[in-house]
Amino acid sequence: MLLCFVDESFKDTFYGFSAVIADEYATKALTHELNGIVRQGTVDWGVPTDTELHGYPIFHGKEAWAGIGARARVAIFEKVISAIAGADVTILLRTVHRERLTQRQSRESYPVNFPPEQVCFQHILQRANTIARDRGTHALIIADERGDRDRHRERFAMYQTVGTPGVYMHTKLDRLLDTVHFAPSHHSRMLQAADVLAFTFRRRWTVQESDPRSQQVMDRLWGRLMDSGKVQGIGEWP
Repeated sequence: MLLCFVDESFKDTFYGFSAVIADEYATKALTHELNGIVRQGTVDWGVPTDTELHGYPIFHGKEAWAGIGARARVAIFEKVISAIAGADVTILLRTVHRERLTQRQSRESYPVNFPPEQVCFQHILQRANTIARDRGTHALIIADERGDRDRHRERFAMYQTVGTPGVYMHTKLDRLLDTVHFAPSHHSRMLQAADVLAFTFRRRWTVQESDPRSQQVMDRLWGRLMDSGKVQGIGEWP
């Protein structure tokens, strides 16, 4: 069985989700490696051992990472990305462009105007279902806690009954088990890994780095993910 850990990142017209898909062995191994990165941070800079590995605080030196120099934080960020890229996982990155989605739904007179987060999450579910089917197994969806989780569970149940909306990749998600399980990222290194990927994805997609050094860092991080061969289904819609 596969576990699919999902988180989101959004800014302006960008609404994106990332997913880390792994079996139980890869989940255990990657969790252990990410725990090791934080333990080393405890030794080197005194961060608490339960500190979360979230993209924004590490990149910008916030929360537990405040007071740690930029070079050290970049090194931590790169270790996290390298750990994910080196693990036996599949990575999904999908984004929906808010304005173009609204324009498309208006232009083609959609009977229902779906919000960008629903469309993007649906894209993740469809691709996770395909991966599980291709591997002859099933998957459980685990997402970071959010206020509208009941609505996502209701949609998930509807997809499994009548199928996902539209013709493209139409599916009843027959390879996805139970419901969408929402968990606090504080207790899940795998959800934290999905958060770091979502942040990296959003920043790469939306930010023109003003500092050449920051651009070099982002190029390195993105290149490491692309070169890993672990990223599938990356794209923006419409």
